Amino acid sequence: MKLKKLENYLEFIKTAQKCGGEVFFNSAEGDRLNLKSTFCRYLFASVCGDREFLAGGEIVCSDDADYQILASYLVGGTVAKEAANEAI
Repeated sequence: MKLKKLENYLEFIKTAQKCGGEVFFNSAEGDRLNLKSTFCRYLFASVCGDREFLAGGEIVCSDDADYQILASYLVGGTVAKEAANEAI
């Protein structure tokens, strides 16, 4: 799912930490950042100012229930299970 414009990066990361499964940011260039990894959160923070980069990427959760936790940060808010599984 695409990210909405992030107004508060830190709140998004704190919310992602509450997820039960893994949460990934997949860039349009093919990069895959695990947002539960300290190193990957640092890399993600470094690109948060680049709106085009963020707009080209998507959030993928390994646990479908995590989309509900992140719904306020995602365009569309929820996703069908089939679409989530195809993206992983």
